[in-house]
Amino acid sequence: MTLRGKILGAVTLLAAQGALAQDAPPAVEVPPPPAAQAAEPLALDTVLRAVDASFPLLEAARQGREAAEGSLRAAEGAFDPSLQLRGTAIVGGYYEYVRGDLTLRQPTQLWGATLFAGYRIGRGINSGGIPDYYGGYETNEAGEVRAGVQVPLLRNGPIDSRRAGIRRAELGRPIAALDIESASLLYRRGAAEKYWDWVAAGRRLAIARSLLELATARNQAIAARVERGDLPAIERNDNLRVVAQRRGRVVSAERGLQRAAIELSLYFRDAEGRTIMPSEAQLPSDLPEPTPLSPATVADDRDAALARRPEVRRLTAQRAQVEVDRELASNQMMPAIDVSLAASQDLGDGAYQRARPDVEASLMLDIPILNRVARGRLEVARAGLARLDEQLRYARDRVLADVRDALSAVETALERAELAAQERDIARAVAASERTNFELGNSTILSVNLREQAAAEAAVRVVDARADYHKAVAAYRAATARP
Repeated sequence: MTLRGKILGAVTLLAAQGALAQDAPPAVEVPPPPAAQAAEPLALDTVLRAVDASFPLLEAARQGREAAEGSLRAAEGAFDPSLQLRGTAIVGGYYEYVRGDLTLRQPTQLWGATLFAGYRIGRGINSGGIPDYYGGYETNEAGEVRAGVQVPLLRNGPIDSRRAGIRRAELGRPIAALDIESASLLYRRGAAEKYWDWVAAGRRLAIARSLLELATARNQAIAARVERGDLPAIERNDNLRVVAQRRGRVVSAERGLQRAAIELSLYFRDAEGRTIMPSEAQLPSDLPEPTPLSPATVADDRDAALARRPEVRRLTAQRAQVEVDRELASNQMMPAIDVSLAASQDLGDGAYQRARPDVEASLMLDIPILNRVARGRLEVARAGLARLDEQLRYARDRVLADVRDALSAVETALERAELAAQERDIARAVAASERTNFELGNSTILSVNLREQAAAEAAVRVVDARADYHKAVAAYRAATARP
């Protein structure tokens, strides 16, 4: 090597060592500062409680319940009493008179019956008064009171549009509740997945820091051996390269943890709904070791999933709503036969002196000819029922498929975690042996780095497999709608 080459190599080596000395390497398990030590590890249950309490999209779903209550209140308003007032004055002719009519109507849910009561008065204002052919307009001085009831016998008897509206609105309340339940399952699963991603990112960062600590910890020993002539200078340079490489991996792992914390903060919120960024000090010490699901629990969940999943129950409630429409359309195809019974009594002096009130019974018959409106609505309702039946059949199949798929994912992740743990243990042992060989002078930094990198990658695969297992359990809970 030329003199210039030797000088450049020495300058490069000194610069690399100086950069390494300026950056104090973190240890494998760096103790957090006192403030961080006081932080409790963030538990999954804490995140899920935050989702239930203040997650915005879940709050938006809860507004559907308020809308359902408003729809029911509006439907019940169809049975509010109504007051009608009508006044007529005839002036400027031979006959001059005034009439007033006040009617109060109260629809009821009892077979569609309507109660009514009223008051009317008719008075002449000149000598002509009220013409004889309008004799029914004239009342005694104090007017006439009346009351009665109207009852539909066929059409609008068993059901009418007002009672159908209430039944649909009443069914809308459980539908709104099921929408909330479905949203809760979805967002709780999403929160669990983001939580385990965050914990896994923390473990990946710990592994990267552990690798960096190994390289930095032996750098001084390598330098001493090079000075004694036990190792060639290239070994120290190679170790410096490894340190720089592992520092870069630590930086990437820190960014991964930051990204995972940001994603988790979308679900982890305070009582006012503000996002909370979890800190590194809140990371659990490790991912919990996977455990197999109980066969008895799996059997119970498979049988109960159809009854618990909100999608199936929602379609069932929607079908009941369409069944109300079908029942109403069938009823509207019948002829209308309405029976009315009313009593009236004139008050005060006048031409009509009655000791007892007059009682009037009437029958009204309305026979539809083409009835295309009701027939068309009946066809729509039948088609809607057929559509929902098919959707229900698919929803049940979908639930069973989700349960099978989630269970398969749990079992696969469990097996992967066990195999990854075996690989990690073997890789650690091999890396430890390679380090011992290096210390004895029977290996190189390149071989040590490769063994340590393989051990680290195996440890990361354990982290990934465990995270996948816990995310699969979250998906399984959502698929079976477990509390």
